[in-house]
This record gives sequence, structure tokens and C-alpha cells, in this order.
Amino acid sequence: MSEKAIVQACERAIAAGQTPGAVVLVGTRSTTLCHIAVGHRAVAPKPLPMRPDTVFDLASVTKPVATATAVMQLVEAGVIGLRDPISRYVPWVDRDGEPQATIRHLLTHTSGLPPWLDYTAKLGVGIADDVERRDAVIADIGSLSRDTRPGERFVYSCLGFITLADIIRRVSGERLDGYCREHIWQPMGMPDTGFNPPKNTYRRCAATEQLPESTLLGVVHDENARFLDGVGGNAGLFSTAGDLSRYCRMILNKGELDGTRVMSPAAVDLMTSRQSSTPRAPEALAEGPRDYYGLGWDIDTDYSPSLRGDLFGPRSCGHTGYTGISIWIDLDLQGFVILLTNRVHFGREVSIQRLRYEVSNIAAAMISREGA
Repeated sequence: MSEKAIVQACERAIAAGQTPGAVVLVGTRSTTLCHIAVGHRAVAPKPLPMRPDTVFDLASVTKPVATATAVMQLVEAGVIGLRDPISRYVPWVDRDGEPQATIRHLLTHTSGLPPWLDYTAKLGVGIADDVERRDAVIADIGSLSRDTRPGERFVYSCLGFITLADIIRRVSGERLDGYCREHIWQPMGMPDTGFNPPKNTYRRCAATEQLPESTLLGVVHDENARFLDGVGGNAGLFSTAGDLSRYCRMILNKGELDGTRVMSPAAVDLMTSRQSSTPRAPEALAEGPRDYYGLGWDIDTDYSPSLRGDLFGPRSCGHTGYTGISIWIDLDLQGFVILLTNRVHFGREVSIQRLRYEVSNIAAAMISREGA
């Protein structure tokens, strides 16, 4: 009955024009409870049916699954520290009279950086070399004016995770895509996960935005990630529901999967628990609404109500992706739900918030019954 309810929720969203299709996977630490594909992975230039193994542009789910995971591995190795100032690794202007912004501030979106800038427009297309582009972007980010002091407010920032990816590059000697392939995807057995998917997988990719010149297929949707050769730290990762379920199980197993340890239990606990608590609005009283964030994972912010639904508990975390992606992991229920859509295929104004909410409630009930 629950699987049928998920199919029906997806069919309602498709009929309402909210997305051409969806893949949903609900699982526990050891079992897949539901893995369904509904609708189409593309409607233009021609209709293509959705498949359970469709490869999706994960957009901002790149932040926790790739960038934050890589950062925590480097913290475990003693290469960087969460309390280290950002200026230790990249060009960064700390403001007089303010505390130094740290790696932790970047991971929790409390560094004071603005949310986003279009670097294709700002820096132009005249820089051909990838390293020069990255250096130019990081130098500009580090010099930006900031509206808030480090640690003062939660301001969701793609620029912060672009900065983290560059720190990974500088300290490890590997670009984020190479680092993650060697240290995360290959050890975990996630063959369909990576940046810049090979062209032989395009036939399985979900198409994203229909641009005037073409429909994006197998090419990252985020403009800054495209400017950075498909590897932005904030976006650029592609994957399938099956591969992402392996990542979720690694989190539920405290950093280990099938005998392979990717992170320590201590690192997983830090990532998935409250690491920042900031007023939700500047004028909020001390006892007013607050934003809670882990290290790369959303715990309780304005972004998360539709992900949590009504039934997932307080010890849970997740993330959304602009293209129509979401993950939610409940540490007490020991289960997770992955919802993959390509909602931007119909335009950037289309919303799947209601679909996320409905699927989360159905999934949480499935997981809860399984563990009862």
C-alpha cells in the first residue's frame, strides 16, 4: 500500500506539471523498502521514460555528499581543522573587529558570505585555464563584502562550498572530482556517481533545463559549476538513487559500508548533529525561531520542513538540490528517503515542495512500520 501511495503522489505531481518524472527509494540501514520510477526523464527534445537507474544532476546535494564528506576525511587525517581560519588556505579578507571566519563557518553557512554570484557574467569567458578560473573565483569570493559577522546568521551560500572545494584542491593536491572518486565513490562501490558523467551514460541521464539553444543532458545545470569545468563544490555531482542509498547506509552505519570505512563514527556524528544555532531573523529574540545546521547537512531551517514532513524525528538531517533532488536520513528510525526529480525541465519556477512533503510522510511511516 505504501509503495502505491508513493506512485500516486508522484503521478499527481506529474499531472500538475510539477515534474516530468521521479525516482523514489526508501530504505533502512539494511533493506530497500521501495524503489520506483514514474513518468519521464525527458520530454524534450523527445519523450524518454524514467528508469530506476536514471542518472540525475544532484545540484546542491553535492554539498554534503561530496564536499563536506571530503572535508571531514581531511579533518580526520589532520590535514585541516574545523577551527582553522579560511585565510590559512585561500585568499580571504577578515574584517577588522570581527572573529576570523573558519572552515566550520563555511560548512554551516555562517561565514557571512552572500548566497550566490554568477561568475560567468562577472569574470567573463576569457579565462581558458581551469586553475586560473578557480584562482580568480576564489580571490573574488575572499574579497567580497559581508552583511553578517562569522557565526552570527545562517545564510545559505553556494560561494562557501565553492571555497571549500578549493581548499580541498590546495591541501590534497587533487581537484574535488578526483579526490572523491578515489576516496569516496570507488571505495563505497558507487559506479554511477561523479562529476561530468561520461557520454556513454547520457542515455540514462534525466534532462534538466530547456535552454534556448538546447536541453541540458548530462551537463551540470548550475552556472558556476559549469564555469568551473563542471566541478563546483556547491554543485556538479551526478548519481542514481541506488548509489545514493549506499551513501545513506554508510551514514546510518556510522561511516562504514560492507566492511569499508569511509569516515569515523565521530565525524558522522558531527556532520549529522546540530553544529550551529542562529536566530532565524535578525530581530528574533533569544527564545525565538532558530536555524540549526550540521556540517554540510540541514537539521532544521526554512529549507527543511517539506523534507522532514510530519513523521521524521528530531535526530534527522537532509538536503535539497535545486534541480529537484532531496535526501532525508533519520538516525533514530534508521532509515532514509531519496526523491529524485528533474523539475527544472519545466522551468525554474516549478515547485515540488508538496511532493517532498507527501513522500516524506509515506516513507517515514514505511520505515517506522519496518522497525516496529
